[in-house]
Amino acid sequence: MMKQPGPPSPAGQSGSEEHKKGAVKTAGRAALAREQQLDQYFTFRDELKEVEFKRHDMPTPWMNYLSNGTFHTMLSHAGGGVAFYKSPQIWRITRYRFFHLPTDRSGPYIYLQDAGTGSYWCPTYEPAFQKPQEWSSSHGLGYTRFEAQEDEVAAKTVYFVGPYENSLIWNLTLTNNSPAVKVLNVYAYAEFGMMEFMRELQWQCYNKHQVSVQYHPKEALVYKYGVENQPKPEETPLVYMMSDAPLHSYDGDREEFIGSYRSESNPAAIEQGGCTGSTLLGGDPCGALQVQVTLQPGETRTVNFFLGTAMDEAEVEQAIEHSREADFVVRSYAALKENWDSYLGAWNCELPDADAQRMLNIWNPYQAQRNFLFSRNISFYATGTFRGVGFRDTAQDVLAVAPFDPEAAKDKVRLLLGQQYQDGHVNHYFFPNEGWDPVTSIHSDDHLWTALAVWDILAETGDAGFLQESLPFYDGGEGTLYEHLKRAVDFTVSRLGPNGFPLMLRSDWNDQLFRVCRQGKGESIWTAMQFGTVLLRMKELAAASGHPEHAAGYEALYEEQKELVNRLGWDGRWFRRAVMDDGRFLGTDEHDEAKIWLNAQTWATLSGMAEPDKALQAMDSVRDILDTELGIKKLHPSITTFPDPADPLTNYNKGTGENGAVFCHANTWAIIAECMLGRGDQAYKYYRQLIPNVAMEQAGIWRYKAEPYVYASNLFGPESDKFGLANVSWLTGTAAWMYIAATQYIMGIKPVMAGLSIDPCIPSEWEGFKVNRRFRGCLYEISVINSSHSCKGVKEIRVDGQRLEGNVVPAYPEKAMVKVEVIL
Repeated sequence: MMKQPGPPSPAGQSGSEEHKKGAVKTAGRAALAREQQLDQYFTFRDELKEVEFKRHDMPTPWMNYLSNGTFHTMLSHAGGGVAFYKSPQIWRITRYRFFHLPTDRSGPYIYLQDAGTGSYWCPTYEPAFQKPQEWSSSHGLGYTRFEAQEDEVAAKTVYFVGPYENSLIWNLTLTNNSPAVKVLNVYAYAEFGMMEFMRELQWQCYNKHQVSVQYHPKEALVYKYGVENQPKPEETPLVYMMSDAPLHSYDGDREEFIGSYRSESNPAAIEQGGCTGSTLLGGDPCGALQVQVTLQPGETRTVNFFLGTAMDEAEVEQAIEHSREADFVVRSYAALKENWDSYLGAWNCELPDADAQRMLNIWNPYQAQRNFLFSRNISFYATGTFRGVGFRDTAQDVLAVAPFDPEAAKDKVRLLLGQQYQDGHVNHYFFPNEGWDPVTSIHSDDHLWTALAVWDILAETGDAGFLQESLPFYDGGEGTLYEHLKRAVDFTVSRLGPNGFPLMLRSDWNDQLFRVCRQGKGESIWTAMQFGTVLLRMKELAAASGHPEHAAGYEALYEEQKELVNRLGWDGRWFRRAVMDDGRFLGTDEHDEAKIWLNAQTWATLSGMAEPDKALQAMDSVRDILDTELGIKKLHPSITTFPDPADPLTNYNKGTGENGAVFCHANTWAIIAECMLGRGDQAYKYYRQLIPNVAMEQAGIWRYKAEPYVYASNLFGPESDKFGLANVSWLTGTAAWMYIAATQYIMGIKPVMAGLSIDPCIPSEWEGFKVNRRFRGCLYEISVINSSHSCKGVKEIRVDGQRLEGNVVPAYPEKAMVKVEVIL
């Protein structure tokens, strides 16, 4: 077993110059060793927009999401995963055992068996006991590919969900590299589960006898889930499994295919002569298809399998016929690739930093789009059983999708605002697919996020008419979109505490703070800053909506909150975080624990509320107290007994989660704050140290564990014995905000109402960069030249050779492309 490295040392250690020089050399050698270690596991293939995996035994399953927006599959680098239709809560098609051993089971597996010898293996490497001699896998945008060879048979399998049918396509290509004829039994297997995951855990002993798997005369298996009192039975699809090759046999009963006291590693049917032809009227369902393939020496053949959904028998038959059309798979894959090429065509950059360039051109927008699609619902870490659509989460996800697909962003805002009550507050999270009652806890921040999303959409599109759309309130009636936003402001104004800050209510963005406001008196100084940020946007939205008379009221509210933040919120070296029920401040140097909180320092600048000297001092305290070589801690020191040993503020262990971990989502706001202060070198340090593969290289692969191509929610902090352990990857607000921080603040290319603002804040060592940015129908080819090695400060902008006054490039709807030259 590979030895796991210990945690890195805390940042900020000092010593003699000789010691420092020696440490630099040692650190350089260690970094090279770590980089070489990573190369044994994976390689980025940027020209293909892929990441290739060289080993199956990663520290955790490294996932990809295959989806057409309706049918979805989460698939790991080793072939484990889960398929679902629309909702993993009520229409989960296959089983996945999240926390159980063996790791990463089950999945959509293919087994290849030599008909002569009986030996068999899997192109995914797992789960068969016999392993391929050569193997690799790759995640791309919406697809995952496995390439393997065993016993002179090469297999390439591409899994993807195309746009033309709601199905997972398993595209298998076999090549016989031997001088002899090869006769292969090819098996495709998926373990069906009861579609309602929680009901399966509780009532499977009865409800399992209400499901069926039947053979379809078009050579397919059809799985039907139908139990009493299930949600939306009329919208529950049938599941079909089929191939475009003639079936030799099949199984619909898991017991017949797998056998007793066996697993996916050694299915009885494969070892005992093939599938048995079983169907199922009650029991544990599966789909297992067997086809026979004869390969002449040097011959290559392709076989496709399909796991899909359709609403009735007629649609099943249509899907089978459609999927067997000669060019269906090729067309589906080409359309998938074209869709992603078009989507990512909104942004492309050339940077001095290859790691940042890769993230911004490929993986960050890809991850952000998957967040937008799934909210925080299902991942390797989240079981997809209860989260639904989080209001605050999804409102923030909109920010990173608006530049790529503004119409989808508008639709998401419409969905969110349907969860707003007439008084302005919103449901905390809700279930649009499942139809369940929402979670109705009231948080001080939830309802305010939509104003930021709407402002970004208007800045991206220039479409002020969006504000005039009439949208329903959750508790009846309707109002314009702008009225929804105004009522959110009014709700906050109606819920101010004794000191004048917004009441915390159930909590703010930091859900753990519910313990400071259980008596209903706690106030959030951070929400005051968020509120201020929203009020600045509302001034512009009021004008765009035809209500300029509202701007003065928003300005007055802003100034009131700003005065409070600077007078009562300032602690001397940083801003305080909240006021507790008993009137004491949270986040003050007077306390032994939780003295300083990251969000209060960053949002003081984001909101423009902090007086200039206080803004600098607060962010200096972040640098000096909270920063580490693996990111910025959320708070310091971690909490063990505060404010009461019998009832501490959090149950998280020191250095984990909300208690002194590196909360990556919150780190993004530090990047933005430093850019707004003009400190590009510090901003870029904060950005680069959390690029996933960079953080993994620093921590070591066996400490970091999560994927090196997508952001995680948090890393254990230095007060933990597992400093650097990444948690809750893929579905995290880090993705959206990191994209905003990098593109709109470091690159400085930010849509505003009047056009495209260009105001970079970059590392002083950069000599420049290039960006192609699609904006309001025109492609902006932007070149930034930094021969002065400045961090910030635009000296001159030229558009198609003509000098521009100011730094906002107007929209050019009549042009296909403009060239923009920026001199720093």
